[in-house]
Amino acid sequence: MSDRRVLFACDLDSQVFGALPLALAFEARGWRPTFAIDAGRGLTTSAAERLGGRFEIIERSLGALALDEAALGSDAVGVYATGSRVLLFRHVCELAARALERPRPALFCGFNGLVLGRFEEGVAWRLGYDQICLNGPRDRDAFAAFLATTDFSGQPAVITGLRRRPDSPLRGLKPPPEPGRRKVFVFAEQVAVPGDPRRRGELVAALARLAAASPDWDVVVKARVRPQEQTFHDQTHHVEHLVAKLAVRPANLLVSYAPIDGLLAAADLFGTISSTALFDALDHGVPAVLAADFGVRNAHGTHLMLGSGVSVRLGELASLDDAPRRRPNPRWLDRVGYGPAHSAGALIDRLEAFDPTAPLPPALYGFDEAARGAAPSGRYSAPISAAREAAEAALAAGDKAGARAALGKLGQALERSDRQRAMDEAWRTREGKGARYARRLGLYGTYKALRTRLLGEFPS
Repeated sequence: MSDRRVLFACDLDSQVFGALPLALAFEARGWRPTFAIDAGRGLTTSAAERLGGRFEIIERSLGALALDEAALGSDAVGVYATGSRVLLFRHVCELAARALERPRPALFCGFNGLVLGRFEEGVAWRLGYDQICLNGPRDRDAFAAFLATTDFSGQPAVITGLRRRPDSPLRGLKPPPEPGRRKVFVFAEQVAVPGDPRRRGELVAALARLAAASPDWDVVVKARVRPQEQTFHDQTHHVEHLVAKLAVRPANLLVSYAPIDGLLAAADLFGTISSTALFDALDHGVPAVLAADFGVRNAHGTHLMLGSGVSVRLGELASLDDAPRRRPNPRWLDRVGYGPAHSAGALIDRLEAFDPTAPLPPALYGFDEAARGAAPSGRYSAPISAAREAAEAALAAGDKAGARAALGKLGQALERSDRQRAMDEAWRTREGKGARYARRLGLYGTYKALRTRLLGEFPS
């Protein structure tokens, strides 16, 4: 058993889901994974259930975590967060290692599931890590084309694949359900796909029609998060509310917050529009359909799903008994990164051979740009940059004590920034007409101050 430790720094549940398969792969190789969850946000119910007590969980300010012994004392740190926060972590960790005169951990980062858009923008924020994790050949080719003629063409990257349960063997399709047995269709909804309220209503109506037309099936809508819980995208028109508003709700149309693994264990068919949960279904051997009712739209990720060979229009199915039972096209699966040829093994090999004295690869954006992107406003980024400048000046003067004191101020500034960011994002999902009106009048700052005085920093 290895005594190597890997820390996964995550700021939202989507990032936890993206890092979890890697944690399972590290554990299988004898590493000890820990998850650091951004303080002030906590875990959504679904994320907590997926971790399931299997891994140690700590709460830290994501920015200040780069200065913490939990990170600096690890052999490797995987940072799964929004782009500017990923890069700021890299800059802060590198500065801390120099100021404290200690070896730094290996740093890697990646993407939380299928990359449906803005891939190049995401790569740009991640440049400068020891390793950037990519899903499969599709992402590898786009990565190489993006950087081929730049100063960053030597940026290390590694394919880690899209298996969701790399600790279990690949499975073939489940056998068809036995005659007379009640069947289960699990549909994984997505917070922002589709994002338009009318389209979301149409999707729920299509599922309700299929439920009514398939009385020997249970149609289970797997909700992404509970109402008011935060995820990577702001949620509008929660699926539970849309189902409740149906004029006639079939008794076999259910909304579930149960863990996806348990739902898939009982499922006979899986559906979604473009959720990475497709690969959870494949790991369980469940045949899948991808809803193509809204056409090919990059914003929905359906441009990527078209080649899968399992796209159907839910509105054209007479009942769920008419849904095809098949796996996606094997060439498409290989291209996106699902299958035995794609795993985290190469990443772990590289991290086990890591030289802590090696310099980090060059980053596209500097410290101050990362701070401005990660902080909620200039009021919070300015102290971060000032503390960094003080630390660099002390290091240049050979003042070790001054450098460490500046690191302490940097940690405090990062914690304040992260706390304000968490507060703003928690309130954003609950703000109504008053907040919108205050924004239009340019009085949002006054509105926030009054809200904090009356209701507290975080919504109840």
